Amino acid sequence: MTAPRTVLSKGRFYGALTVERQLPGVRLAHLEATKRADHVDEHSHDDAHFVLATHGRYITTAAGPETEGPVLVYNPPGVVHRDRFFDGGGCFLAVSFDATDWRALADAGAGPAIDALRLTGSQARSAALRLTRALLTRDAESLSLEGLSLELAAQALAPPRQSEKRPAWLDLAETFLADTFDQPIGVADLARVAGVHPVHLARGYRRWMGAAPGDRLRTRRLERAADLLMRGRDPIGEVALASGFCDQSHLNRQFVRAYGVTPGEFARLCGRRSHVADVQDAGAGAT
Repeated sequence: MTAPRTVLSKGRFYGALTVERQLPGVRLAHLEATKRADHVDEHSHDDAHFVLATHGRYITTAAGPETEGPVLVYNPPGVVHRDRFFDGGGCFLAVSFDATDWRALADAGAGPAIDALRLTGSQARSAALRLTRALLTRDAESLSLEGLSLELAAQALAPPRQSEKRPAWLDLAETFLADTFDQPIGVADLARVAGVHPVHLARGYRRWMGAAPGDRLRTRRLERAADLLMRGRDPIGEVALASGFCDQSHLNRQFVRAYGVTPGEFARLCGRRSHVADVQDAGAGAT
């Protein structure tokens, strides 16, 4: 006989609480993972929730492209999954909406995503990171926390729609960006690899990616920088150069613009408080 799947009640996760806030319609928690990966079985949650993994290698079956940097996942109420940290250690933000409240939000908007999603857009990551930072201050205003929670919710309530199949040449261009993002790249380089005219490439990027090729290059570099900050102890200046930015100030400006926090603040959210000094921000001119 197959053992019944575990159903976790509202706001409950496999982790030890470090901070928790209960607000009208939403529960926020920052936790440290407590179970080894091989001890996490398939399970579901009564509520709709988001998980932002800021430290450790997070494994998820949610639909969406795998990218570097912090993993952000949305799970609808009742979805069965086995998301977990690879080595059993990690830190994460959990944002939980009661199923009834979530349906009310969906009725007022464009409708919720029905499947688990990996959210990789800068707006979603920015909202989640700013929410983590605000929660960990322990004295943030409820209004600020609620507003950021709803910003995050909006990313799953109105998922992007694609009425046509994404062209194969775009995958070639994206692979090239992923492999050479730390080098100078022009539109002509991407177009040559993709086998399309530069104008066609620019239009295709705007239609299918919602961004210009240059924006996608910057996103790739920021993802690499975030990944290095999460997993290593290198000074932020070295991270900037390794990610394709000309210097630390350039990385700081772009990081704040995309994610709403400085690289130093992000590193501290990832548990690197003892290795990242405040002075490093000076260049800024299974759940």
